Amino acid sequence: METASNIISILSSIIGGLFTFGGVWLTIKHEQKKERRNYLESIKPYLVVQHLVDLSKAEIQSIKTLSIPNDSTAPLPSLTRASVVYHWENLVLTNVSNSAGIFAYVKINNSPYAFSTKSPIKPFETFQIIGNLVSIFIFSSIESISLGVYDSNFNLYEYPLHFRIEEYTGDPHPKLSCKEKVIKFDAIDCQPHAMKN
Repeated sequence: METASNIISILSSIIGGLFTFGGVWLTIKHEQKKERRNYLESIKPYLVVQHLVDLSKAEIQSIKTLSIPNDSTAPLPSLTRASVVYHWENLVLTNVSNSAGIFAYVKINNSPYAFSTKSPIKPFETFQIIGNLVSIFIFSSIESISLGVYDSNFNLYEYPLHFRIEEYTGDPHPKLSCKEKVIKFDAIDCQPHAMKN
């Protein structure tokens, strides 16, 4: 009887020890994940959309430029009067974080267009992403646009851009006889859910 009691006591101690070990192990794993999240958050570049009308002359003169891959030398696809060509309006972005980033690509309707040079954007630096009339913007409609950006450890983030489509009021393109519209940018979403690991 006493032996059975001793065995039960030993088993209880072992089981209790295993539960304690499991709890400590889970706590350590949770803390490691939390530290990694905090570290990734600390090196993540945060961008904001700027509007040229809100910037001073000195700020505008210090803007760097980055071009979307230009395929305007490619032959224009067959267009009808019902076709729509989209112009890329000023997309001016400032890095408001203390971490540098690297522009990777622009994605339009889930089709990525990589930048030919991987341009870094330093903390508090402003870039204008420019694109002239290029045939990659000839879509029946534009549902989504996002920007791919690397952090300093080459973790990739994909930031959705908030935009609106308006009628184009500039000079019509001499080779086009179709509708022309313009993409105007309002904001960029740099929330954590946009991270691609």
